[in-house]
Amino acid sequence: MSLLVDLTLRGSLVALVVMGLDRLLGSRMSAVSRRGWWLLVPLAFLLPLRVPVLPPLAHVPLMQKWQNLLPVAGPADNQPAPAVVHSRGHVWSWLWLGGAALYLVVVTAQTSRVMRRWPRERLSTNSELLELLEDCKQETGVTAPIGLVVSASVPSPAILGWLRPRILLPAGLVTTMPRDGLRAVMLHELAHFRWFDVPGNWLFTVVRAIHWFNPMAHVAFAAWARFREEAADEAAMRWMKDASGRAYGAVLLQTLRETNGAGVPFGALAIAESINHLKRRMTMINCYRNKSPRLLLAGVVGLLLAALIILQPTHAATDTPADPKAAAVAAMESWMKGIDAGQYEQSWKDASGHFQEHVTAEKWLAALNGTRTPLGKCNERKLVSASLQVDPVQGDKVMKGEFVVAQFESSFDNLKYAVETVAAAKDTDGAWKATGYYIKPKL
Repeated sequence: MSLLVDLTLRGSLVALVVMGLDRLLGSRMSAVSRRGWWLLVPLAFLLPLRVPVLPPLAHVPLMQKWQNLLPVAGPADNQPAPAVVHSRGHVWSWLWLGGAALYLVVVTAQTSRVMRRWPRERLSTNSELLELLEDCKQETGVTAPIGLVVSASVPSPAILGWLRPRILLPAGLVTTMPRDGLRAVMLHELAHFRWFDVPGNWLFTVVRAIHWFNPMAHVAFAAWARFREEAADEAAMRWMKDASGRAYGAVLLQTLRETNGAGVPFGALAIAESINHLKRRMTMINCYRNKSPRLLLAGVVGLLLAALIILQPTHAATDTPADPKAAAVAAMESWMKGIDAGQYEQSWKDASGHFQEHVTAEKWLAALNGTRTPLGKCNERKLVSASLQVDPVQGDKVMKGEFVVAQFESSFDNLKYAVETVAAAKDTDGAWKATGYYIKPKL
């Protein structure tokens, strides 16, 4: 969960930065450049790789607030031996997993429906349309084989698929639209293919599945989809040599009128899918001559955004350790080695003051003799997870301070597969000390 929190915060930050830059610099920039900025956002939501250089996100108050949702452990007030206190972290984990699974089920069902329906459509053999498509491919520099489907069941012109792409055209539109209009439609769809908009669409689908709870992931997709369509409009006008945009605007209006804003198959990209943004697109088309790619500015902004995505926060040398979990885990491992060596009484003395207040030395020795001693020698111990929480809630009480809970997969002479859960807290002297311990067979 800590990785998910870091990724969703970083993705949201990058999305907000792109939104601000877009408002500040984008008024006279081409949609192609602005579309490229927004395409960097899903990378921020997905890529876990970072380069250490900046102050840590863990010290940002918002990050600490999110980390409060993670699990924490400590001795239960009414238990004779230390135990793990369950927290809301498990509930949030299951809630996230359920939402992501539901989203993926819906996407899988929609994709399956499309795969059963459209690949079975017979490809067009109309020589004039195929010749026009080849002319458009040559003009756009597309060399991949692209099929053409003309059918009355096609709701709107669209391009579907990436490995076996098909351009879908409604039969009624083919009958009523002149050749120049069909050329504009094909150029628009080929622009989507040339600039990898179909894979980009699926990339955002993965982001929205993982970060379904984060509205910024959906806002970023909506912004990218808008500029994706405007960028394809710009490319089609450039290939048509329609500097005024009037001819292309007329084609767009006729397409919208003929299709009535009908939906398209899931995963397809359609020229008429943005009917709700028609006014914005028409404004862009009217101002097309005043737009500029501004490649240098777009490149500089892109590099800055890429740096924001890959830079990893770190502490300065005079700060506390960058990852307090590492120090806590080291203290846990040292403490458990003492238990492995049979130093049960010393392990109680080395535990935190909170631990000693709730578990007497006699009860601790009895608990270890009854549960740990029969397991025999510890042959292997491997850290599986560790999470940090600040001021956690135990029952109806707030436990002040920093706590780390870690899980280890262990192997003993008499129990080959076991899970050890250890909690540590900062004691009054500032050192990390054990405050809870639990061992059970691995299921």
